[in-house]
Amino acid sequence: MPPHAREEMFQLLVERVRDYAIFMLDPAGIVMSWNRGAQRIKGYAAAEIVGHHFSRFYPEEALRAGWPQTELKLAAAEGRFEDEGWRVRKDGSRFWANVVITALHDDSGHLRGFAKVTRDLTERKRMESLETSNRQMTEFVAMLAHELRNPLAPILMASSAAQLGTSDPERTARALTIIERQARHLGRLVDDLLDVSRISRGDVRLELRRMRLADAVAQGIEAVRPIADQKQHTLTVELKHDPVVRGDPVRLTQVVSNLVGNSAKYTPPDGRIDIAVDVRENDAVLTVADNGIGIDPEVLPRVFDSFTQDRRALDRGPGGLGLGLTIARRIVDLHGGTIVVESAGPGCGTRVEVTLPMQSTAAEAGLTVLVVDDNVDAAQILREVVEMGGHRAVMAFDGETALALARAEKPDIALLDLGLPGLSGYELARAFRGEPELKGMQIVAISGYATQADRELSAESGFDAHLAKPLALDMLFKTLPALKPR
Repeated sequence: MPPHAREEMFQLLVERVRDYAIFMLDPAGIVMSWNRGAQRIKGYAAAEIVGHHFSRFYPEEALRAGWPQTELKLAAAEGRFEDEGWRVRKDGSRFWANVVITALHDDSGHLRGFAKVTRDLTERKRMESLETSNRQMTEFVAMLAHELRNPLAPILMASSAAQLGTSDPERTARALTIIERQARHLGRLVDDLLDVSRISRGDVRLELRRMRLADAVAQGIEAVRPIADQKQHTLTVELKHDPVVRGDPVRLTQVVSNLVGNSAKYTPPDGRIDIAVDVRENDAVLTVADNGIGIDPEVLPRVFDSFTQDRRALDRGPGGLGLGLTIARRIVDLHGGTIVVESAGPGCGTRVEVTLPMQSTAAEAGLTVLVVDDNVDAAQILREVVEMGGHRAVMAFDGETALALARAEKPDIALLDLGLPGLSGYELARAFRGEPELKGMQIVAISGYATQADRELSAESGFDAHLAKPLALDMLFKTLPALKPR
């Protein structure tokens, strides 16, 4: 077969492959070729993507980390680079990809570009996640049975003792005290389970207002002080600053009580727990540090996973369902903050740091709400509803204008239509989440696209809630209680 015939056959082979995205990049990462598999997997026709930079296939967090450029540098240095991670299709949906990038050099050794092969492994990733979930659920059921039996046993025994000791008031009183204490413990277990379920479904609605972080700290400590006192811990509180945040007082108090409660449970008697409130740039910072039993390095990366505990719990340590940090992180996430857990290992104590966007100390005013809809009438009536609640509304009718307006106004809430000219609502939400100064903003989708798939896509894009058109005001006020007219 002549060389040109072999080249034509090879080009035909690459073009017709549908199970793999195979395409060429120039040395700067510009797409130069596109096969049918690339169109099927990524959603772009060749005319839509050739000539554009390949970074548009990457999610926002990868772009912020400079990962596309890093991949090319590693491939150029090593000749080949392989990676697995989330990628983004044309419609904004994500898929789990295996990517191989091969550097292409000419005979003189000059880099001419890269060949990139991508496989869609989303189904494999889903099956792995299901297997992990099933294993975690099996472990959780065993742990739950163990934790429920612990308070049930003294409840049943105390109940029998109370019946037998009806002629001894002191014995009856002691039995009733035991029943009450263990019933409260059962109640806390159920509350934790319900909280994780609500947060996972997105059913938690924050009642946000300006508040002192120190108030949440004081109330959270008070809730768990009996545990610390029982183990005779030394508990210190240092208010280096007195920052104001925009938060839900009940939920932030819950974060503090979960963190301090964990320290109290996992610190041996006569231990030390130090709580501090400070300020770092534009963030309020809460730290909870103890000199307790610490965390094994193998467990540390998974401390925020639901039902994750160190092996100590199976050996009848302090117990619990391993939900405290899961709940704390998700509440902090809803406030636009971050939470980090550090430990040098077993016996070295634990330090937890929470950061929350700080509010100015100016007198409280109404919220600033960004309304974005290409239907002018819909935007204007929604603005009027917002202003009826005593808030300030700013409007935009396309994605690019909305992004510029958000950067300038830094709104507290954004109400976005999804089908916008220019940037779609999904792209706009991802752009908002990539702006550090907007990380505390609540983003709510208001759209005629309201299927389960639409809701899942909006959640992946960074939306906090998804409301369907035509919009019922009671649903808006239920989702955002602060907007309800007083």
